[in-house]
Amino acid sequence: MRIHQIFFNIFILLCLINLNINIDVATCHCLDHQQFMLLHLKDNLVFNPATSKKLVHWNHSGNCCQWNGVTCSMGQVIGLDLSEEFISGGLNNSSLFKLKYLQNLNPAYNDFNSSIPLEFDKLKSLRCLNFSNAGFHGQIPAQEKFNNTWLVYICLTTFS
Repeated sequence: MRIHQIFFNIFILLCLINLNINIDVATCHCLDHQQFMLLHLKDNLVFNPATSKKLVHWNHSGNCCQWNGVTCSMGQVIGLDLSEEFISGGLNNSSLFKLKYLQNLNPAYNDFNSSIPLEFDKLKSLRCLNFSNAGFHGQIPAQEKFNNTWLVYICLTTFS
């Protein structure tokens, strides 16, 4: 378990260094279409509300930039931490791929039990991606699927 924490800490450090993220959620208000896409994503994910610490609190009221697991810049979602939400099922046809400013994505420690969706090529701003113990299987999409991004970090530990 300690090795997983070390990898996670390294992941976060690399993302913050490479992206030079300025996390200032107090002055950032989520744009309506961004909140809509996050709620649509939540509605299409299979997760247990009793064990969720993030998704279960996402709702129509409040500023989505202040939701646990969401990072914004100028009202746009740039970071999404879905780790340890006990998500099962896949991400195909997900509104996740419409978050065009998304830079950091962490779906680690879930049970997606699916292949990596080919739609990742739509996330042109994606820089850091952590698939550690996310339950993805099969082949990693061809390199050209990630060539149109500035992806600088991808973690694939325990990828079957």
